[in-house]
Amino acid sequence: MFQAIEPYLRIVVAMVLGAVIGWEREKSGKSAGLRTLIIVSAASALFVVAAQESAAQHGEVVDSVRALAGIAQGVGFLGAGIILQAKREVRGLTTAASLWAAAALGFCAGLGMYLLGAFGALAIYATLRWLKPVEYHFGDGATPREGRNLSDQ
Repeated sequence: MFQAIEPYLRIVVAMVLGAVIGWEREKSGKSAGLRTLIIVSAASALFVVAAQESAAQHGEVVDSVRALAGIAQGVGFLGAGIILQAKREVRGLTTAASLWAAAALGFCAGLGMYLLGAFGALAIYATLRWLKPVEYHFGDGATPREGRNLSDQ
């Protein structure tokens, strides 16, 4: 019974993991928020689960490393579209990294690595949420709403 619903459970878990990061991005008013990160995470899990199911139907073994490489490249391209550079400032790096992280969480869920995915989601959430004051205090002094000034680097 569990084997029949596990592929669907993996997608749901990926959605929940993506929502953890998406919630923080949404609360921070970022362009890629709750829905975007849920979609990225769920889509990554769908790629993995679909590859596994297709391979199983044809009696083949899935190469998860190749699936991971394809997901990472695709989401990297998506993230590149979020990064903006204007007036010697770079904006969107953390949001782009969040998209990439959501894809990794979806990959974990797609492979059934629930505990690893949950730990990753909590670690990423903590980094996004609780390290902002530390970055501001020890960093270049840019507030979270300001971009990084390239002339200071």
